[in-house]
Amino acid sequence: MSTLKNLGKKLDERFPRLINGLSRVLSPVEAVVKKPVFGCHMCGQCVLHSTGMTCPMECPKNLRNGPCGGVGMDGSCEVDRSKTCTWFNAVNRSEKFPWPHEIYQRNPAVDWSIQGSSSWVNTVTGRDHHHRTGPQWQHVEFLGVDTKPLRSGSHIERLLKAGEFVVTCEVNPRDSADATELIEYAKTLEGVVDAVHVSDNFLAQPHMSGTVAACMIEQQTDLETILHMTCRDRNRLQLQADLLGAHAMGVRNVLCLTGDHPSLGDHKEAKPVFDLDSLTFIELVRKMRDEGTFESGRKIIVPPKFFIGGAVAITAPPLEFRPHRMAKKMAAGVDFITSQLVFDMSLLESFMKRVHDLGIIQNTHLIIGVGALPGPGTARMINKHTPGVVIPDSIINRLEGVPKKDRRQEGIKIVVEQIQQLKEMPGIGGVDIMDMKPDSWFPTAEIVELAGLKNRPVLPPLPTVSSAVVGD
Repeated sequence: MSTLKNLGKKLDERFPRLINGLSRVLSPVEAVVKKPVFGCHMCGQCVLHSTGMTCPMECPKNLRNGPCGGVGMDGSCEVDRSKTCTWFNAVNRSEKFPWPHEIYQRNPAVDWSIQGSSSWVNTVTGRDHHHRTGPQWQHVEFLGVDTKPLRSGSHIERLLKAGEFVVTCEVNPRDSADATELIEYAKTLEGVVDAVHVSDNFLAQPHMSGTVAACMIEQQTDLETILHMTCRDRNRLQLQADLLGAHAMGVRNVLCLTGDHPSLGDHKEAKPVFDLDSLTFIELVRKMRDEGTFESGRKIIVPPKFFIGGAVAITAPPLEFRPHRMAKKMAAGVDFITSQLVFDMSLLESFMKRVHDLGIIQNTHLIIGVGALPGPGTARMINKHTPGVVIPDSIINRLEGVPKKDRRQEGIKIVVEQIQQLKEMPGIGGVDIMDMKPDSWFPTAEIVELAGLKNRPVLPPLPTVSSAVVGD
């Protein structure tokens, strides 16, 4: 095969018009063969071999390194619940082929410039992206959290490195062109949490720009932010531009997310971007930070020094694969992991056993998402409409068992008990408190106090250093 590829590359170099013509001839033939069998989308860079002979472009988010967190307990896709998640199938089918280990490799981002061309020709000539395929995560040497250098010097990074149990919470930008109310709310969290997550068009609905909101919070409060950036609304050009701008305005922590599909929000007619997925986005940020270049290889004058975060869906199927996908993000360059909401502690314990057995938990910081449920109705709605989040019947029954006026307080009591469990669980680095009614109920401060986490640790300031040398 290598001899054939060398010949193909030489022919492409000497006779590119001939190769282009051959691709035009073969691409319709390839489509006839592969579309009905594999659901092929003719991306020109086939990865069927590493995805259980399941075309990942069948995924509505174009995920090359799935599955996302929106998989139902029955394996259904969050975008179309009548269909099975493409990556759920890919993971399960990969075990039936002679190369099951390839599901653990890191597939690079799609090269859209060769979409529609023949992947057969591209493979032989080297036009496709296989030379950029990352190794299986098991072949990557991870640094332990104690030996990793400071990446950004951010407060949350230093706390986690010091072994502190961190507390973060979600701050959702408002539906307003005036940030006064947002800033006033953020100020009530000063000294209560160690950092605030600033969401990016959460629930696939437009709100004030998360990037702008995070910059304003950094400048007008004593809070540090963790900026969420999704691939749903930006291509790789805009992602890189926004990263540089956010860093220039003081943001040092970024959470790289794929994002909810627009069909789940209130602008269902909007065109999704999904140029990258969260894993290839993480790799892009790491390259900008550590290599000082854009994805194209062009030099960045002053590279951004970010503490890079990723997400894990602990209670979304396929459950056995979730630790592996987390490890793939670690191999791509993630520094910390934040989970989706976790209510089922037994599923969390099973997940933690897997990551301990795989020997990876000591190589990253894991922060668990928690939230206070206002009542059984909200719990049932989440179970029905939020794939990947599981609320056990025991919690719903407990909320139903108290008078209506006491249900919110019972929800707070439940999450406080969960936090106490998490504090005793080896490998958990902290909690991220999410508001279940983000427009009307903000119990974070009360939860923090009742959980015994009110007195947040204070660290001495870092010596003044150039942003170009932190983490070198």
